[in-house]
Amino acid sequence: MADATSSTPSAAAALSTAKAFAAHPGAAKAPSKVDAAAEDFEAVFLTQMVQTMFEGLGEDGPLGGGSTGSDAYRSMLADQYGRSIAASGGVGLAAHVRAELLALQTGTATP
Repeated sequence: MADATSSTPSAAAALSTAKAFAAHPGAAKAPSKVDAAAEDFEAVFLTQMVQTMFEGLGEDGPLGGGSTGSDAYRSMLADQYGRSIAASGGVGLAAHVRAELLALQTGTATP
């Protein structure tokens, strides 16, 4: 799979900006908030993907039943799966979101 930095110049610029911003001594608080926002974004994305997966399941098994309660349970389980996957490294989306957020903050983002 190709690296995003080799495919688009804006991604490479955003990643270098992110590295420079992280190295800045006065930027101690911003990266943690940016990291949290990027991870939250990835968790929401992954939750949506897991919920789509659950839609294909039948009414049998621990998630079955077809009742309102089982639908709520599926939703909560999908949310926890999404958050767990994102917290354990995710699929790499958070790194790109973080780089773009930092590029937007520094004004180097490309439209």
